Amino acid sequence: MDRAIALPNRASYLLKNARVPLGCMEGVDHPETFAVCVDRLALVDIEVRDGIVANIARADDDLTRPQCRPLPFSLFGPTHIDLHGKMVLPTFSDLHTHIDKGHTTERSRNPDGSLSGADRSTAADAQFWDADDVLRRMDFSVKCAYAHGTSAIRTHLINMTPKQTELTWPAFSKLREKWQGRVDVQGVSLVVLSFFRDEEAARKLADIVAEHKGLLGAAVCCAERGGHPEDDWTTCEKDRDQLLDRIFTLAKERNLDIDFHTDENGNELAKGLRYVAQKTIKHGYQGRVVCGHCCSLAYQLPDELEKTLSLAAEAGITVVSLPLVNQWTQDRDHHGGRTPRWRGITLLHEAKAAGVPVAIASDNTRDQFYAYGDLDMLEVFNQGCRMAHLDRPYGDWVQCVTSTPANAMGLNKQGRLFPGGGADFIIFRARRYSELLSRPQLDRVVVREGKAIGAVVPDYCELDYVPEAIRRGDVPVFEVSKYGRAIGDAKAVVTSITRLGQSGMTETVGSQHSNGHVNGLGGLERWSGHVGTSNRSRHRNLVTRGGGGGGGAAMNNAGWLAVLAVLAAVCAVLASTYGSQLISL
Repeated sequence: MDRAIALPNRASYLLKNARVPLGCMEGVDHPETFAVCVDRLALVDIEVRDGIVANIARADDDLTRPQCRPLPFSLFGPTHIDLHGKMVLPTFSDLHTHIDKGHTTERSRNPDGSLSGADRSTAADAQFWDADDVLRRMDFSVKCAYAHGTSAIRTHLINMTPKQTELTWPAFSKLREKWQGRVDVQGVSLVVLSFFRDEEAARKLADIVAEHKGLLGAAVCCAERGGHPEDDWTTCEKDRDQLLDRIFTLAKERNLDIDFHTDENGNELAKGLRYVAQKTIKHGYQGRVVCGHCCSLAYQLPDELEKTLSLAAEAGITVVSLPLVNQWTQDRDHHGGRTPRWRGITLLHEAKAAGVPVAIASDNTRDQFYAYGDLDMLEVFNQGCRMAHLDRPYGDWVQCVTSTPANAMGLNKQGRLFPGGGADFIIFRARRYSELLSRPQLDRVVVREGKAIGAVVPDYCELDYVPEAIRRGDVPVFEVSKYGRAIGDAKAVVTSITRLGQSGMTETVGSQHSNGHVNGLGGLERWSGHVGTSNRSRHRNLVTRGGGGGGGAAMNNAGWLAVLAVLAAVCAVLASTYGSQLISL
């Protein structure tokens, strides 16, 4: 049954009978009087006034057995909106992402899905990077996160080569400025530990990070053989202490927080988290360090595990688990003939019990390290609950994607609801966690400053363009069958219209730009860019069978566009007249 709710544009109203996790509310009066279920969901009324949470109080009605009842509907925008026990969460904070690499999985595929395969494929993809390519993909990622209800996101930026550094940080600054006030975007430099052997390069990178108000980062014991002496890339056994001291010194001199990749493997010898914790305490950097992955904790012997977690708690390190990505790369057979034996995630329960702040984050999205994902933190929490058994009861685990990561980002007013704070939250149709995590909740309502944002996830066609390296013909493009297998490569931008015509196939030329790859639609298709003499001439040639009926389709489309234009005008008049936002819920 469809139900609708109208949120007034003036952003002042009362949400009645909302279910909010108790741990997601702060500064409320008499929380002990709230009706709270076994999963610590409290039934409350939320008063919103001019985009601010004015008050949170015990609900008038104790709906212990909520029924599916129609919500109030009014074009005039009611001031009292009964949610009938539906869940409300504060906006999400995504502590660990890689949006500079995002949406490149089809362009440079990881051949075996392994961690080392991802490293090689990512290095190969660097040939496609230019300023437009990086900024376009990063902006697309933030659009996705914003539409799903994320208000803060931290991304690691590859800085292994001067070209990557020159591209990623200016793009990051433009992105942060564009999204200011909607999504807080933070950036972390990403290099391997051995990078810091070059003192001059290390200083230059730290200066660039400070210039762009970012964070310093490095990968420690993070390769597939991380922790073993032969890993001279991320473990650096002979000079590890010196290199870690250098990182902390550079950060202290520039007042930078630090965010490490640590122990992204299943090796008992990988103890990067312990090494970082020791240095954090030594340099007095408690509370200013985040460590991501920490997968190898699952292989530590009990005594060793206790030592590591005790040090991490003393150091005030926030541990962020990346369940979606780590279950995809860890314990993977390079030949694809073996089922993984472990889940790849870190020990969230044990870390939390030891007093270590723990968070869950998206990590990679549609790139070489993880071929899927949409920066939807509800999906991340959903899968994290299942993989790490964060239920029975759910308790305060939802703080792993709300207040805990926000705290680690220095955003102590985000990821929680409190009187006087911003009315930034998400309304779900679900009334319990079992409902929340059983469906994707695509009809969620994201509210910012008391108003529904109305944003939708962007269409993937926004990424259909040709990077400059392909337009110049410098980089080969792979022809891919509909089953995703590379069947050969050909130089980009060299396929002639004449040859295509002789093949008995018709050609459509559009103004959008392909990313150099194809999706099979009824057989092999080929994207190719043609280099023209005009400035920035870029074309996309989509080869398909047949070609009749184009004129009729165009006429039909024109007719439908006229109808839609009239409907849009009517909607605009209604909106301006009644001043409310109608949301399906």
